[in-house]
Amino acid sequence: MNTKPFHHLITAVEEALGRLRSAAEGSIGEAAAIMLACEGKVVVTGVGKSGIVGHKTAATLASTGTPAVFLNAAEALHGDMGIVCAGDVVLMISNSGETDELLRMLPSLRKIGVRTIGMLGKPLSTLAGHLDLVVPLEIGEEGDGLNLAPMCSTTLSMVAGDALAAILQAERGFGEEEFAVLHPGGFLGRRLLLRAGDVMQRRERVGILMSGATFQDIVTSLTEFPLGLVCIVSEEGRLLGVVSDGDVRRTVLEKRFDVTASEIMTKSPVRAHESDRLGELIDVMEQPDRKIYAVPVLDDNDCLVGVVRMHDVVGS
Repeated sequence: MNTKPFHHLITAVEEALGRLRSAAEGSIGEAAAIMLACEGKVVVTGVGKSGIVGHKTAATLASTGTPAVFLNAAEALHGDMGIVCAGDVVLMISNSGETDELLRMLPSLRKIGVRTIGMLGKPLSTLAGHLDLVVPLEIGEEGDGLNLAPMCSTTLSMVAGDALAAILQAERGFGEEEFAVLHPGGFLGRRLLLRAGDVMQRRERVGILMSGATFQDIVTSLTEFPLGLVCIVSEEGRLLGVVSDGDVRRTVLEKRFDVTASEIMTKSPVRAHESDRLGELIDVMEQPDRKIYAVPVLDDNDCLVGVVRMHDVVGS
C-alpha cells in the first residue's frame, strides 16, 4: 500500500497549522472578543464542505457556553435569513473568499445590523473587503494528489473554530457545572446533575428487616429483593446496618445458621443521602481497596428511603 499520500497530507496540515499559529492568533483573539461582547448569538454560515465545518463549529460553540446556530448560506437567501437578529455576530467560513452565497448575504446583514467575521483561506478576497474582521486561514496546498479536494483547508477551519470555542470557554469561566447543564445525557452530566434520590431503588423495593431477624429471614429477603443487601432498621426506620450477599456466604461457610441480623450485619456501612450527587457516590463506590455495589440511601432524619446499586448509577 502506497502511504506517500498520507505523509504528504500530514505534512501539508502541519505546515498550515504553523501558519495559523503565527498569522491568526491575534485575529482569533479579536474574533473571540467580538463574540464575547455580543448581545445576541453567533450565526455560523457557509456552504459545501465549509458548511459542514460550520455545523461543527456552531455545535462546539453552543456546547461550550456560547449561544450559536448554523445557517446554510444558500437557504439564507430564500428566507432563512430570518434567524439572524440585530446584535448577532455572523461567522462566515469560506476557503476562496469568493463564495457567491455569502457575498449575496451581505446587504441583508448590513440592514439587520450585525458584526461579521470571516474565516477565509484568501484574506485579500472580495468577501474579506466587506467584513469587520478576517481570520486568515492560508494553506500551502490541500494535500491530496490533485491539490483540489478540500482537505487541509477544512482541517484548518475546524481547528480555528475549536480555538475560538476554547478561548470563549475559558473567558466565560465555563466549567464542569455549566458543561453538565448543557450535556444532561452524557456521563459527566449525569454525575453532576443527578442525585442519589433520582436513581435509587425506592424503599418498597428494598429488603428491610429488624435486628432480631433470623438467618432464614435474611436469605428469604435477599431472594425476594435481589439488590445485593438487606437493610436492618430500627422501629423508627433508622438504618442500623446492612447484611450483604458476602456476609451471608461467609456465614454459610462458618455454618452459623442460628445467628440473627444484628450479629452478622455491618454496623457502619457506607451510606448516601438523597441529595448526594451521583459523582460523589461513584467516587465512594469505586474505592480502590474494595468495590461497593449497593449503598443504602437515607433522608435528612437518617431514615432509610432506598438503595442505590452500581448498576443504577452507571445505567442512569
